[in-house]
Amino acid sequence: MSKPVDRRSALRHLLRVRRASLTADERAAAETAITVLIAGLPVLQNAAFVAGYRATRGEANIDASLALVGERGTVVTVPRVVGERLEFLPWDPSAETTIGSFGIEEPVNGIPVPFARHTAVLTPLVAFDRMGRRLGQGGGFYDRMMSKADKTRPVMIGVAYAFQEVEEVPSEPWDQPLDAVVTQNEVIEFPASGVDLSGEDSRSVF
Repeated sequence: MSKPVDRRSALRHLLRVRRASLTADERAAAETAITVLIAGLPVLQNAAFVAGYRATRGEANIDASLALVGERGTVVTVPRVVGERLEFLPWDPSAETTIGSFGIEEPVNGIPVPFARHTAVLTPLVAFDRMGRRLGQGGGFYDRMMSKADKTRPVMIGVAYAFQEVEEVPSEPWDQPLDAVVTQNEVIEFPASGVDLSGEDSRSVF
């Protein structure tokens, strides 16, 4: 039997190729549907801080979703890589950015918002399964933050194309599960996480 690291590497390659094969029309249609579903998530409606990401390497682009959330008065942040950790800086469509680590656009200015102050974090992924397991790009940034935040962590919501769902994500001991995933087809909640996406979750995230 192959090792989890080998299966994870093969899965990353397969799904990255699949993402790259999307036509412009397919990508646009999926991202429009994702925007509608994210905008409708109750947990985001009155959030003070919500983190997102800037898409790279074929990830679903959620700039439109973040702009809509920001128009409600929520402070939207996106990550900047600092060594082996992420810090989250305020972002809007007019924000000055630069190409940072891994070729991802990162904000230039702003005061970082602590991870645990976010109500929710929209995170990219390469693959996910119905147990809430997430396969990321391989840097482990989100897993490290989630493990350190423990019960004070934000609601973690993956964003993906529907074909990125797999039967089982090969797991490692340090992997941290998601609370939900949004695809162009649906919002998938993972009951085992104990999080209520209605925004009435009793777990403190501040």
